[in-house]
Amino acid sequence: LYQVLKQRGVKFKFFHKVDELIPNGDTIGEIRLTQQVSLSTADYDPFVNVKGLDCWPSEPKYQHIAPVEAALLQANDINRESFWTNWPVIYQQKFGKPLPTITLKQGVDFDQVVFGISVAALPHLCPKLLAQSPALKATADNVKAVVTQAYQVWLTKTVEELGWNDWPKDGQQPVLSGFTEPYDTWAPMDQLLPREDWPPAMAPKNVSYFCSVMPMKDFPPSTEYSFPATCAAEVKQDAVNQLAHQIYALWPNAATRNSFQWDWLLAPPTRTGEQRFDSQFWRANIDPSERYVISLVGSSRYRLATDGSGFKNLYLTGDWIKTGLNAGCVEAATMAGMQASRAISGYPAVIKGENGF
Repeated sequence: LYQVLKQRGVKFKFFHKVDELIPNGDTIGEIRLTQQVSLSTADYDPFVNVKGLDCWPSEPKYQHIAPVEAALLQANDINRESFWTNWPVIYQQKFGKPLPTITLKQGVDFDQVVFGISVAALPHLCPKLLAQSPALKATADNVKAVVTQAYQVWLTKTVEELGWNDWPKDGQQPVLSGFTEPYDTWAPMDQLLPREDWPPAMAPKNVSYFCSVMPMKDFPPSTEYSFPATCAAEVKQDAVNQLAHQIYALWPNAATRNSFQWDWLLAPPTRTGEQRFDSQFWRANIDPSERYVISLVGSSRYRLATDGSGFKNLYLTGDWIKTGLNAGCVEAATMAGMQASRAISGYPAVIKGENGF
């Protein structure tokens, strides 16, 4: 999508954060943004090339950011995408002024708005829209999203060598749910390994993904800057605990009830024992834009079509709108994108599954 729109001359503001959408009657009249950083180059291509494939990196390209700001971001390990980021405070302390803000005007800077952020962000980004549109407010109140957590491990052993021996006749790798909490779902994702760029001497033989819901009763205010780190530490500790004390039920060759073959994790040789987990990946999806949309009983009636918000120039998209598939999945997200495209351009005329399966 980015490449197609770029070819058509669409300009992107990658380092701007949406603060709020402001209505003007029955249209979106303004979009308020915060400029997160200043660029040191005129253009910014967000991708990194991995074996011929353009990929989104895990961090920005600091070499294209104004040097003082880039150094400040790295020194403070700033995640600008976090709802709980302290970047505005650090910027103010350094430069003696707040981060710059920009207001985009309808008819001058934009004509139409495609809102592709998850439903959990509606109360934060669209409070004035919710106050004006009963339909959109009903969606925000009734289509719910939950926090998820995940970790991934790269191993020097195959799934068979780990000890898993329950294989279907067609030889497909397992996808398992109902394992121990807090990570009850496991899937080997070895089909991704050819896309990863590893030195031949370090090439993993298996990458396994674990994930689950992360129970979260409530959320602290955005000024609770330590919240992401606290959640990440909990996710990591629970992952280490599962490998050390529970994974033996899936991988009997890799573990016993109270031990795990940490040296089977792909990591620098200087790391030993449990420290080798530090080279793996884990995260808590706590931000409103990251939460997983769930399918509560009776919630389908509150899902809106892409043009159902009550605002003429606003198009909703994502796996939380009305697509014929009440589920958080890539299929629903794709159908939603097609629906937004049709509402704006007339194409595609037919979306399979839109009226149910």
